[in-house]
Amino acid sequence: MARIHRVRGIDGNHYPAGSFRGDDGQYYPRGYFKGTDSRYHPADSFIGVDGRYHPKGHVLFEDGVYRPEGHFRGSDGAYHPAHSFVGDDGGYHPPGAFLGQDGKYHPRGCFRGRDGRYHYAASFLGEDGKYHLEGARLLANGEYQVPPDRLQDELRTQQGVDC
Repeated sequence: MARIHRVRGIDGNHYPAGSFRGDDGQYYPRGYFKGTDSRYHPADSFIGVDGRYHPKGHVLFEDGVYRPEGHFRGSDGAYHPAHSFVGDDGGYHPPGAFLGQDGKYHPRGCFRGRDGRYHYAASFLGEDGKYHLEGARLLANGEYQVPPDRLQDELRTQQGVDC
């Protein structure tokens, strides 16, 4: 017997099997529930001392903010993700970050392009000589169209501040 992996909603879109339509008309994956705040949350969410829902694995820190477990307060007074490190510049950087030829730290997976700037690993050099994010399509007018959910990242890529 074939297993159904996706279902079609009344809006015509496809959703993972087990999804349901909430009171607000949106579709949610199996396991979500409607909380006391009338919003939908993942099954493993919990209500914190602040009365709000938080994802599993978040803990309350001494400043009253919930963050993922493992965060720590650095010598700069700010909170940083687990395994962050202090770079040669004295700043905290995420695990896997590296010091580029430009003297700045860049996240893991970035690369130095032909233009000398650093770009996301999911970038490519387009026919226009610029780097674009994966999923961008070349239109007949010679411009690249980026999926709406990646537009903000694409703008950052064009400005060279992506990595």
